[in-house]
Amino acid sequence: MKIEIFGRQQALALSLLVFCSACGGQSPKEDPAAAEVVESGNYFMGATPVYAHLVNNKDGSWVFKTVTASDEPPDVGYLVRLNDLTAAFDTRVAECTPQVYPESHRCNPMNPFRDEDSGMLDKIINGTIAVGTGGKIKDVSYRYETTFEETAYNRAVDEALLNTDLDQRRLISLLSTYDAEADNARLQIREATERMQSHRRTSNQVALEIQPVISGLTQYYEGDIDFAQLVDLEAVDDAPVAVAELPTPSILPCDARRCVAEAEEALAALRVNLQANLQDVSAGMQPSSRTFRVRCDMRSFAGYLLQADCPDELVATDGQPVQVPINVAILSRDFDDLYPSLDVEDEKLRVSIDGREVTFSNTTSEYLRLSAQTVYYNSTVHTTAMPIDIAPGISVTYDLRDFTSQPVNIESRYLQMTPDKAQRASFRFGFAVRYQLASESAEQTLHATDTFNVDCTIRNRIQPGSCQPESVAKAGAEKRDRAPRAPM
Repeated sequence: MKIEIFGRQQALALSLLVFCSACGGQSPKEDPAAAEVVESGNYFMGATPVYAHLVNNKDGSWVFKTVTASDEPPDVGYLVRLNDLTAAFDTRVAECTPQVYPESHRCNPMNPFRDEDSGMLDKIINGTIAVGTGGKIKDVSYRYETTFEETAYNRAVDEALLNTDLDQRRLISLLSTYDAEADNARLQIREATERMQSHRRTSNQVALEIQPVISGLTQYYEGDIDFAQLVDLEAVDDAPVAVAELPTPSILPCDARRCVAEAEEALAALRVNLQANLQDVSAGMQPSSRTFRVRCDMRSFAGYLLQADCPDELVATDGQPVQVPINVAILSRDFDDLYPSLDVEDEKLRVSIDGREVTFSNTTSEYLRLSAQTVYYNSTVHTTAMPIDIAPGISVTYDLRDFTSQPVNIESRYLQMTPDKAQRASFRFGFAVRYQLASESAEQTLHATDTFNVDCTIRNRIQPGSCQPESVAKAGAEKRDRAPRAPM
């Protein structure tokens, strides 16, 4: 059955609108494209958009409730962009069908910012409505349009600015200034903190004047200990310094009635916090003096086994060198490549070993060639086939290690030696060389071996000639005994 309705009664039309809320499948026809918000060129203030929620109070007056940086539509009210006071909601023309819409929807005839379309009621009343079983409307055969009413919108915005006492120009200026100064403040603090950290690292480099007192096995000391390497400093006030962080809480969202005041307070607090942070950083850069903990518990250095004692703390002032008394007891010493002094010669060739080098001297008037050299160290033997030509009357010198091997080097290593321990130890050492004169067809061999005391060898290394091998000393004594004595 079809029922045609005639007349212009407004109450009937409104009741039909409410009744149509039960209509199934009658959703509003929306443009799928998102609503565009276009900045108003010369009238846009600030660098980033700022929004306010425009709300109609129960008494019918317009106010701004919340100022925010978000463009999300509010649950209640309308979104206004404060930068140019333009609407941040959909203002396009809407083609609608009659049903119940949310209050702020552009198809709601009660939307205060939409043209109510004076022909809409005629369309409703004169339209044909299909009524199904039970009197339910099942088809509506008309549409209507609504347009944005800019005059009403501008009037509401002006009223809200007045009622809320919101100076949007002042607010946007404050927000822009706050963001710019916050970024600059973070940069200033980061750079100042980095300078302070660099300064503290530099101030840790204290010049030390070590005043050592050496005891213990001083006879084994060769003046080769860098005592500054034994001292380790740690600044008492040298806790890790983190980069200072400036708290810059966001001003938005805020109550529109208090937003300007809160922005002013936040900007003032930012400036105070910046100066306080910079003063703290500056104070950390320029201490008048620094206290350092001192450690000198190193047990070994350059082969020495040591026991060191030094002050627990010292104070460095104005970058001046710091005097550090340190008591060092030498407990023992390691010796690598411990070789004795040895001389062996015949009428043609002389070989001299001083513990580190070997010198070959040609004592003839013709060329001489060395074809092989052999080192003996206890039971370890190593031969080197190194051809060496020596001109008449010339001496050539080589590092003794040119003629040794790893087994010989291991055999010649003495660890944690003390005089008592060294005096009870000895080793056999020898050197041999095979040579040939230019005028001779046969090779000859020159060689010698002897027994050497470890302590005597060590003392000769430290102070050459301070100790004679036992065999040399005995030969000297025998020579003295054979020498004729002057008559009494």
